[in-house]
Amino acid sequence: METWFRRISVGSAALSALVGTQVCSAQQDDEVLADIVAPELERREIRDAQIDSENIEIGLFAGVINVEDFGSNSLYGTSAAYHISEDFFIEATYAQTELGESSFERLSGAAPLLTDEQRELSYYNTSVGWNIFQGEYFVFDDWAFNANFYVVGGVGNTSFADEEHFTYNFGAGVRMLANDWLAVRLDVRDHVFEHELFGEAQVTNNLSAQLGLTIFF
Repeated sequence: METWFRRISVGSAALSALVGTQVCSAQQDDEVLADIVAPELERREIRDAQIDSENIEIGLFAGVINVEDFGSNSLYGTSAAYHISEDFFIEATYAQTELGESSFERLSGAAPLLTDEQRELSYYNTSVGWNIFQGEYFVFDDWAFNANFYVVGGVGNTSFADEEHFTYNFGAGVRMLANDWLAVRLDVRDHVFEHELFGEAQVTNNLSAQLGLTIFF
């Protein structure tokens, strides 16, 4: 009888030791798993881009326009755009410049073809723009700006030499957001129209490059 009590006591002790070992091992496994699944990391502060959600954009620009046969001249204008969606916008533009002498006048030495008033060129157009590449543009290593690259094209009218000329325009540009309401734009356009100033009809390509500031509201 005493032998059976001893065997039962030894078995109970062994079982208790085994259970204790298993519990300890399980606790250690839980601690290791907790370190893997939920490590203590230092979270860095992230600032959301403060981009105005309004769809109207107006601005002023200045640049240079090369009118075929009249050389390059200063250009000033204004624009207004409505952003239909994230990808597309419509834009109205008005600009003016004063032309210099034509190549014919400079080479021939003849009397001026145009008066001072006739040398004042202005145009207006309505265009559709498509934002192709949108994202962040990095300036050096520390500055990043929300920006987009777009293409644009439309129709309008050019007025000079006492005549009106139906005009096509197309080009591309970059819009870079300085903050949530101010943007810097760089545009290159080709203004295509036909005139008969030198006696016969000719189609001219007139390139402009302009830098402007726009605001959203």
